[in-house]
Amino acid sequence: FYLGLAALAAGAGRWLAPRWQLGLAAVWLSVGLASAILPQQEFRLACTFVSVGHGSATVLELPGGETLLFDAGQLGSPTSGARSVAGFLWSRGITHLDAVVVSHADVDHFNALPELFERFSVGAVYLSTVMLADDSPATQLLVRSIERHGIALRKVSAGNRLRAASDVRLEFLHPTREGVLDSDNANSLVLAVEYSGRRILLTGDLEGRGLNQVLAEEPLDCDIVAAPHHGSPRSNPPGFAAWSTPEWVVISSGLGDDSQEVRRAYELAGARVLNTAEAGAVTFTITPSAIESTAYRQPGVQGER
Repeated sequence: FYLGLAALAAGAGRWLAPRWQLGLAAVWLSVGLASAILPQQEFRLACTFVSVGHGSATVLELPGGETLLFDAGQLGSPTSGARSVAGFLWSRGITHLDAVVVSHADVDHFNALPELFERFSVGAVYLSTVMLADDSPATQLLVRSIERHGIALRKVSAGNRLRAASDVRLEFLHPTREGVLDSDNANSLVLAVEYSGRRILLTGDLEGRGLNQVLAEEPLDCDIVAAPHHGSPRSNPPGFAAWSTPEWVVISSGLGDDSQEVRRAYELAGARVLNTAEAGAVTFTITPSAIESTAYRQPGVQGER
């Protein structure tokens, strides 16, 4: 900017009238001031665990402007879950979801989606090959809703990745295409999100043989993890904590569902535990220099690493 201004001052007088010199100088000064005043693009990733009671809904706002919704449901009224998720999205000015991922075929992870499809445009919905084979009425209702709204339906399994415009890696770690011979929970999609040297792990209701299969892999150092199966003791909290070594653990559950035994297991591994039943929506903001956490019902519960 200053080199351009100096060049204008030094050479413009040879071929421009004084009033044109002043005009060009004013325009060039305006450009410089605007570049300093206008907000610059933020290189940040925001991950919010929305409070939906006993259920799950996680919103990822990627640095490239895309929005991904991982699960959206709760035990009980689908309308209540849809209202909670929609309210958060609208508060962020979000009207389009680039991708929706459904972890598995339990209604408390997807029953809010049909109503959300009425309120938001959606690029694509991703289901595991195992879930697409499920013939339960609730799953079939979801599939019909996807088709009715003209949303692309795509199958994913371990090793598949989602594309993002920004420098974010989104990779499914579980299940394989064949799945495991166990419950829907054991076949939950597990999504690893990596940005700026940090890692978030979204786990659905992972437990049983599926959890054992994941824990048999090389340990995966994580910054933030969603406690499998809403923090159920059946999800092997000590083993999962030792494998993932998280800094933060978020339990998405209703009041009274939090197990002190589970909380202690994660805290003994060095993690800070937040429960959406107590803290409301929990947001983590990742920038190239830090992670900041905010729990909405407890303004004092904040941290930065």
